[in-house]
Amino acid sequence: MDQMREGMQEEKTLLSVTYKAVYEYEDVVLLNDNIVKIVPYPSGNQRLIWEEVKTEPEGHKVRFVDSFGNVNYRIKVTEQHTSLVIRSESKVEVKRVPMVDCVLPCKLRAEEKYLLSSDLIDIDFFSEIGKKIRGSSRTLDELVRSVVSLVRGSIVYEPGSTYIDTEASESFKIGKGVCQDFAHVTIGILRASGVPARYVMGLVDKNPKVTHAWVEFLSPAGWVPIDPTRGILYNISYVKFAVGRDYSDTPPIKGSFISSGKGRLSKIEVKVNAE
Repeated sequence: MDQMREGMQEEKTLLSVTYKAVYEYEDVVLLNDNIVKIVPYPSGNQRLIWEEVKTEPEGHKVRFVDSFGNVNYRIKVTEQHTSLVIRSESKVEVKRVPMVDCVLPCKLRAEEKYLLSSDLIDIDFFSEIGKKIRGSSRTLDELVRSVVSLVRGSIVYEPGSTYIDTEASESFKIGKGVCQDFAHVTIGILRASGVPARYVMGLVDKNPKVTHAWVEFLSPAGWVPIDPTRGILYNISYVKFAVGRDYSDTPPIKGSFISSGKGRLSKIEVKVNAE
């Protein structure tokens, strides 16, 4: 047989999720226009049961789903303000996906965008590493484990060492980064090895402090999560907010405002509780 089931069987967990961001401004804001991805991803291993997104002051909201399947809200606040609260409350059922291994090549079908370079990930940079790991791996599981081991041995977790627009090649060269960088480098090597991989943004399921980044790769069981930053494979029930080619497709909040003063993110509060 060319497929082997590993890890735990499917388990479902019902979670209540809260996300709250507070922005403060030096002067009065006349217009605040943001697109937010702070609602759990509504398909795959997640079933979105209920959601509510609101701001203080209130604004005009439009809900839409983008080409990656992410739930987005565009919120325009026209009431003058010197602080802005963006908040979401939701309930989601998360299913842990068992890893189904396969002998390489696995002949998996995926959208081409998850095999190619993207804004922050140049797979050509990782081509030699990818070829070496692919040549030394008999199964998909062996390949994934080799990639995560290499990344964790090549990058040291160091807050402030990179920026949101730091490319995977740069963080790999300097050997430093945060969860975003661990995810980008892992994706780069997986894609260079011929394995479809995508970037995931969301919350860990136990005592989250801020949003986290991890990776999903395609297996015979579908998209399977791995967390290269923490060295966790497969047995993961984090809450996905958004998926994409890299970070640029998944920022939790992105927008602009009109004011004569500067603004800053003053507080983030996140909670994930089992029902």
